[in-house]
Amino acid sequence: MPSSLLRACAALLSFAAAGAQAGGFAPTGDMVWPRTVHTATLMNDGRVLIAGGNRPSEERPGGAHVAPIVRAPSALAEIYDPATGLFGATGGLVVPRFDHAAAALADGRVLVVGGYGNDETQSNGELFDPATGVFTAIKSGEIVGGERSTATVLTDGRVLVIGGFRQGPRNTAQLFDPATNTFAQTGTLNVGRYVHTATRLLDGRVLVVGGLGGNAVRSDAEIYDPAAGTFTLLPATMSVTRERHAAALLPDGRVLIAGGYTVGEQLTSAELWNPATGTFAPAANTMAVPRVDYHMRTLGNGKVLLIGSQRFDLTASTAELFDPATNAFSSIAPGPATERGSGEATVLADGRVLLSGGSDLLDPKGGRVLFGELYTPEVVDSIFVDGFEL
Repeated sequence: MPSSLLRACAALLSFAAAGAQAGGFAPTGDMVWPRTVHTATLMNDGRVLIAGGNRPSEERPGGAHVAPIVRAPSALAEIYDPATGLFGATGGLVVPRFDHAAAALADGRVLVVGGYGNDETQSNGELFDPATGVFTAIKSGEIVGGERSTATVLTDGRVLVIGGFRQGPRNTAQLFDPATNTFAQTGTLNVGRYVHTATRLLDGRVLVVGGLGGNAVRSDAEIYDPAAGTFTLLPATMSVTRERHAAALLPDGRVLIAGGYTVGEQLTSAELWNPATGTFAPAANTMAVPRVDYHMRTLGNGKVLLIGSQRFDLTASTAELFDPATNAFSSIAPGPATERGSGEATVLADGRVLLSGGSDLLDPKGGRVLFGELYTPEVVDSIFVDGFEL
């Protein structure tokens, strides 16, 4: 029996045996191709579209650990099916790219925008149709996104594309309208930025935090108001500058911001932004390890999963949970099978979390991770699924 099928069967049996109260990590199928800095987007049918990324030295299936290549964008795409626990190939991107952004549309399609490919920054978009398995380029005169821009779905179904790097940090933003398949300019950022976060709030506005811009790591934040189409710089700032951090919306409307990189230091600290006061406050404790270029995902039980890092000095894999009730972090033991650098984490419709791709930071050679993993929360609940931080 193929190893991918064995992993998938083990994952499904583990999930069934665990029940609604158990939690932890379990293997699932092997990816078709290993990759890093890709996107993994939950589609409306419950499957996950995995697109692009930095490819290994040989574009062929097989080999869990393949030496990385710097700036080698891939057009390859595949789909993970939670019903079977298996990955399968699908049609490729029009433009190979990594460090791009993706967003699921209400009509079932997936928007992919920006990134780096074909030896240059990509400021364009394409659409994936799950009915046909085909990507189609979006014809637009707009310069859209760049490397490490963000794509945030608004309450009306449009997608807000913010910032990114293209010959410097961009201060522009565009709205993609699925009804017309077009981009249009919207408000201008007060500070051009990339490697920031953009989180949709409960009231529909978008909180933009940190990143790189103005020749500095940023501690400031701004709010995008879809009704006015404008960005407003907030008076309050974070306690420290952050880029390549992560952010997650909490059920009570606050936003957790944690980790990232400041000048000369990877961060363990975290803070909470409160929409009622417009201010940042420190969390009750810090993360167990510094985390940069990682993911936070809000779970159905209201807690937040923290997964991945860029730490090459670890001797064991790590994962943590943040509890909004106590404003504190706690470690998950045992952790995932390996520490994934620049991988992806996707909340599934049933509340589990799919881990895909990344570099194996516990491997001295730093090879790509081929196998997928599933995290089952203590309580599986699909009522509150993270779709706000993309």
